[in-house]
Amino acid sequence: MPKLDTFTLKIKTGERGRTSPLKYTINGFKLDFEPELGNTEPEGEVIVSGDPMSFPHTFLLIGPEDGEEPWDIAGIEALYNCADEEPYTIHMGAVTLEDDADLNIWHDRPTQIFDV
Repeated sequence: MPKLDTFTLKIKTGERGRTSPLKYTINGFKLDFEPELGNTEPEGEVIVSGDPMSFPHTFLLIGPEDGEEPWDIAGIEALYNCADEEPYTIHMGAVTLEDDADLNIWHDRPTQIFDV
């Protein structure tokens, strides 16, 4: 597992937005994102980033706060910058996060495919 230096998430919201600030956890530590660009209103898009400088044994986008309405995510584009590696991007599909759910946002680099 590579050391995650920095990351950027581009999150597209679906029909139901989110009002609480976005947070993430890495290895059990709850952290704030760097300042956000955009919004998580219905059909909105937000870009957030962080610089955990850590090995992401667990890396989660925290779901809505207790009692908050579910949040529809139409998709996420994640850019990972890992130590001693070229940056790579992962695309995640639609999901709905309830107030008791978090989303795994760590994905290893895709395997290179080539013809022989």
